[in-house]
Amino acid sequence: MFGGELRRIKFRYKGLSIESVLDRFPTAEILSHDKDGWVIRAEVYGDGVDIWLRGQGDIIDVLE
Repeated sequence: MFGGELRRIKFRYKGLSIESVLDRFPTAEILSHDKDGWVIRAEVYGDGVDIWLRGQGDIIDVLE
């Protein structure tokens, strides 16, 4: 059961626990890590991820 179209997202996570992001997105892939945080790419279904991303405040920068 899937809700919506498959989407690919890419964002920078600047929080303390990258494990919480990896748990949230099983398809997550860490593309890079530096002093500014982790760049993550993941595949998700639907638009619900937009609400989660906006809810994270300034610890998430959406790149794609």
